[in-house]
Amino acid sequence: MLDAEFSALYKKYKNPIFSYIFYLAGDRPAAEEICQDVFLKVYLNIAKFENRSSFKTWIYKIARNAYLDYAQAQKRKVTIDNIEFFVKELEDRGMSPEEHAINMATKELIEKTLNKLSQKYRMLLILRDIQNLSYKEISDIAEIELNSVKVGIFRARREFQKIYEEMEEL
Repeated sequence: MLDAEFSALYKKYKNPIFSYIFYLAGDRPAAEEICQDVFLKVYLNIAKFENRSSFKTWIYKIARNAYLDYAQAQKRKVTIDNIEFFVKELEDRGMSPEEHAINMATKELIEKTLNKLSQKYRMLLILRDIQNLSYKEISDIAEIELNSVKVGIFRARREFQKIYEEMEEL
């Protein structure tokens, strides 16, 4: 693969892959390291890409596997500071301290809710609701049947809502 071609792929996929890994790992330095591993694997294995799926699903699958390898070595939780990296921080322009406090409390509740979900449900929600991937892409990445993805996302959302509501009452 020519360096210019790899550079173009890197520029196209760097941010979405980093974002995906960051949400899963919850740690910026770890996400950066995993992301480097992903692109190294892509560079070294691009000749093995067989076009049986899209390049996008292939690279997300590599990212998923790299994260799972990392997760086996360390258990990490998403922190509120990390979520703020991806959730556009509301500027103080026109925002009252009360609104800001409510916003921060909501983010913290979302963080805690995500951390209470199983790794499978958390991954499905991140791929679908944060990364906006199609069910088919998620199926290819997670290596599960399309109907199982749909059911899993439905159940993950239901579980998220249940946990969120329980925690909201506390």
